[in-house]
Amino acid sequence: MILLICALLFFSSLAFADADDKNPWSVTINGNKIFSKFQLNEQLDIPDEFGQLDTIKQDFLMRLSSENVRALYFSRGYFSLDLKMEILREPLSNGHIQRTYSITVSEGDCYRFNDAKIISSGDEPIPIDLATLKITKHQYYNQEDISEDLQEIQKAYRKQGNLHVYISSEEHVDTTAKQINVIINVNPGPKVLMGNIITTTQRVINKNEKKQTPEQGLTDTSWLSSLWRIPHGEIIDGNQYFSFKNKLYSTQLFTQVKLNDELREDGLSDVHLDVIERVPGEARYGFFFEEIYGFGAMAYADHKNFFGKFHEFSTSVQIAQHKQEITLGYANPLLFGTAFTFIPTAIRFVDRLSFNHEKINPPAYPDSVEERYEIINRGDLTFGITNNVKFRGTIDTRYVNKNEDKLFKLKGEIGLTFDYTDDYFNPTKGIRFMPTVGLGTNFIQNKNNSEYYDPSPYEDGHIYTYSEGTLNLYIPLFWTFYGALSGSIGSFFNTAIEDDARVFYQGGSRSVRGFDFRSIYAGYERTFYKENSETQEIDTTVVKYTALTPMYYRINEELRWTLPWKSLRAWQIVQFCDWALVKDIKDDIYKRKQDGSLGLGIRYHWQFLTFRLDYAFKKGLTNWHKSEGFAWKRFDFDLSQAF
Repeated sequence: MILLICALLFFSSLAFADADDKNPWSVTINGNKIFSKFQLNEQLDIPDEFGQLDTIKQDFLMRLSSENVRALYFSRGYFSLDLKMEILREPLSNGHIQRTYSITVSEGDCYRFNDAKIISSGDEPIPIDLATLKITKHQYYNQEDISEDLQEIQKAYRKQGNLHVYISSEEHVDTTAKQINVIINVNPGPKVLMGNIITTTQRVINKNEKKQTPEQGLTDTSWLSSLWRIPHGEIIDGNQYFSFKNKLYSTQLFTQVKLNDELREDGLSDVHLDVIERVPGEARYGFFFEEIYGFGAMAYADHKNFFGKFHEFSTSVQIAQHKQEITLGYANPLLFGTAFTFIPTAIRFVDRLSFNHEKINPPAYPDSVEERYEIINRGDLTFGITNNVKFRGTIDTRYVNKNEDKLFKLKGEIGLTFDYTDDYFNPTKGIRFMPTVGLGTNFIQNKNNSEYYDPSPYEDGHIYTYSEGTLNLYIPLFWTFYGALSGSIGSFFNTAIEDDARVFYQGGSRSVRGFDFRSIYAGYERTFYKENSETQEIDTTVVKYTALTPMYYRINEELRWTLPWKSLRAWQIVQFCDWALVKDIKDDIYKRKQDGSLGLGIRYHWQFLTFRLDYAFKKGLTNWHKSEGFAWKRFDFDLSQAF
């Protein structure tokens, strides 16, 4: 806690180190209710060097900036806005004049949409129903609604072959009725008929190379042309036309994809596909820390577009304190991707063959050692069902030699992601829902028949099923404070072995922070008594048994404060609260367990990575009046947001 406060004060001092302005100034905003003062200050977008300018330029720039505030209100329908700016001058003790720009707003009422008309220069009927548009539903005006409706109208025209449709809108403000009438002008242009597809590929130019003329790319142009699915002579469906481009981008093999149509004398149009390929190979290495495996290093290399048909091969090596793994991978990012025109992305198939060794303390038996050797083959099929809904299917097969047990494991899983957030990696607004279902089985070749082995109803080849769901909410609160809430529930419906059931045990940096990894589970203990023939005494052994059909509930809450200074916006201070309960749904002899934690954390966002350090200063969420001592185990470090 003290370290976090000291770090914050240090960074704050850096932020204000350059505040010695040539002409001191400040901004005050009054009368605002719809938008916060922070939002309006952000909208002003005042340059960093503003204080170094002379006063004439300052006044000029501030008047221009105040128009940004007016534009923000107009974009949300406040056309009766009255905005005034007054410049106040106050002498300071050092002889300078403090200039205060006092902005006063009178917001008035929000206008509503009233009526919408589409005026087309073509003779064909309009291919969209006006009643389906947002701008005809008499709701409050929002400029984004007009943009979204224009896109829907454009899609409708493109679908019937009008690739070059031009659409514009006019907004007529009725100040008396406080309403907006929208007129949409459409120039559909001619329908485009498919001729031939002509493909060219180029390599991206390396800045270190002296060659200025790009070389031909690796992709087989005739094969790439064969992915085009619109037959010769047919009307080109514009939505399919542009989705083809998006699918090629989603393979992540190209830096640029251009599609152009060229009219021929016979009335058909040739489609020119020009692509620039990324560097086909990459290699990277790094260091990491995982809670259960400790510190380690990794190296990765891959090569894309083998044989010019998007085949990818990769290899990776991980060496950590308690884990060593080598992986060989194959991927094809366009498996049937263009045959299914209704899917907006490429269908990506990835298969990984891994050889893994790890030696850990099992979550439920920290005094023992579990050493396992695994041969793992995992195949994933992923694609977007819509722009916001993604599908994932997984088949996982593995041979496991764990201590004296030898297992052949098979598991299949299907998951969906419904993502309606503003940023996939670091969302601040929106909702995300991730349901998952799966089934698996184990074939036991050799089992350690210890006298303490739990006599569960599990049988060789028995199939277990499970389901899991996670709902995340991201809410802007005020200023630069954001709320994040995550709720998860998961359950095994059939008896599994502990090796599989433990995936639903809780605890760790992505579950209940401050607790050991998967240390929260339902279980019970049995005491075994055995007479020692040498000492004639009774030896006692306590054995733990863990839930084999676990069900868990988990709630995570975070209050995230992004530091508002421009130079420090990559940093966040976070308050978190975690809680989880694990029980067994079939057997009452397993005692349920619940735990929680409360703490603070710090984040640093770098590109798509988030460095996260959390400390749980309260564990168990009981005995609030008692302080808890410092412990290094309460720290959690990870390279991502918690959720």
